[in-house]
Amino acid sequence: MVYPSLRKNVLGLICLVITAVFFLAGLWPFNFSPENKVRWLQDQNGVQFYGQAIIFSQIPTPYSLHPCSVELWLQPATESSSHMGRIFSILDKQGSESFFIGQWRSHLILGKGIHGKKTYREIGIRDVLKKGDKRFVTITSGVDGTNIYVDGILMKSSPRFQLFSMNEKPSGRIVLGNSPTGGEYWTGNLLSLAIYDRVLTGEEVSQHFPQHAPQHFPQHIHRPKESGGDEPVSFYIFDEHSGTLAHDSVGDHHLLIPSRFKVLKKTILVPPWEDFRFTRSYLMDVLTNILGFIPFGFFFSTYLWMRKPRSIFRLLITTTVIAGCMSLSIELIQVYLPTRSSQLTDVITNILGAALGVILFSIYQRRSIFPLLKV
Repeated sequence: MVYPSLRKNVLGLICLVITAVFFLAGLWPFNFSPENKVRWLQDQNGVQFYGQAIIFSQIPTPYSLHPCSVELWLQPATESSSHMGRIFSILDKQGSESFFIGQWRSHLILGKGIHGKKTYREIGIRDVLKKGDKRFVTITSGVDGTNIYVDGILMKSSPRFQLFSMNEKPSGRIVLGNSPTGGEYWTGNLLSLAIYDRVLTGEEVSQHFPQHAPQHFPQHIHRPKESGGDEPVSFYIFDEHSGTLAHDSVGDHHLLIPSRFKVLKKTILVPPWEDFRFTRSYLMDVLTNILGFIPFGFFFSTYLWMRKPRSIFRLLITTTVIAGCMSLSIELIQVYLPTRSSQLTDVITNILGAALGVILFSIYQRRSIFPLLKV
């Protein structure tokens, strides 16, 4: 015969173990100052992003970005579908993305922030960023819309899509390899970057692309001639091969490569409507959060009922409140972990999982399946 007091102690221990596991899983690996996973390429000019990494400008750039053009030499290392990796972004004065150039799977995505909202208008080109392939991407935008070139060839023209409007005033702060919130990292090599405060013509784009030998990409792009205003306002060839700065070849808008990963805009409890992505990884995360808290709801409600039998409604309220407080604590601590994101969706799904655990307890208790539950 197992005494009721021993049963209570065993159940209490089980609840403590489950709680400890949740905190370990939610905060692991407890790294409050992780490595910034950027390294210089040694066999050619460029930088490599190989994980949670970021490069950013220390000060806002003072030049106007309406109209503007952006040129990038890049080489993707993966074709991730779990998130949209940010290759290049320019932030507004609030630290959000005014626009970004990103990659999802093998697709090139151009996103434009909607003023006053945390959503984006997007255009893109399919299957141009294959894993391991080097690409020369040019984005031009002005009053006539936006053009996207790949390897010197016009691939998409969007007359109604503009990166910046006349009354828009972005900060000009540049971010490479990640979003300012730190959760949309890109993996690959960035070989050079040029920013213009004008619209490049199709002929200029073709001239900048090495048509004579596309299979042998040069280690750098030659600077445009310093005449007629053709020079970019910022130009990075990443030829330092070491150090914490990527120097602007035509100005002093240098980029910082910190040794430790840094999040520029930490978000707290991102709401579900902003966090939702209809992807397999997102749905798996939701399912994991629900299933993970079912054991907590079951054993904690069992423990409460053995201490003092009470209605299923009271068990449900008590258990879900405790689960919600525990989940909320984990999400708030994650604010201080640069590689973790604080999401309200996790709190909601954890509470739902705990509630399902209470319901399972109620079903099993009524059917007297487990003698353990009999006082």
